[in-house]
Amino acid sequence: MIQKYTQTTYETCLACCLLQLVNNVKPIKITKKLELDCIVHSLKFSKNDFVIGHLDFIVKKFKVNILRIVDNIYFYNYIKKIKHSKNINTIVQTIDLNLINNLLKKNYPIIYIDAYYLFKIHHYPHFVTVLKKNKNNYKIFDTWDGKIKLINQITFLESIISLRNRLRFTPQILTIT
Repeated sequence: MIQKYTQTTYETCLACCLLQLVNNVKPIKITKKLELDCIVHSLKFSKNDFVIGHLDFIVKKFKVNILRIVDNIYFYNYIKKIKHSKNINTIVQTIDLNLINNLLKKNYPIIYIDAYYLFKIHHYPHFVTVLKKNKNNYKIFDTWDGKIKLINQITFLESIISLRNRLRFTPQILTIT
């Protein structure tokens, strides 16, 4: 169940998505304090990877296991050298709609996308939570404005491809296992 919550800073989409994911398996009250505690922990944890510190905060605070899927073997080899909790399992796999559909059967996956495809203003990396696939659309929760949105599957795939090819960020999926 998604909790009505909007991120309070321009850099806390991942923290808010992860808190929503925890809330789906262990009901919690998402607060600004938790959101900021997560991002501050991440900033202090490692300068080498934006995501790993967020994940470290979540697995330690809420005693969960996280699966992190990355779409690039070179990035995978880079991040696996960063010291992290054994409760974070990272694998390398091509991120496509079939993978997302399979993960949706178990939980809400968090997907790294190019936000241009949501707002049509600027290209920048952004995390969203996928709630459901309905015919040719995906229902997502966007923490930027705290709204549930429908995105066409072609547009959704383009947002992942653009993250990789235009912005040069490795597509990623995060989920609690």
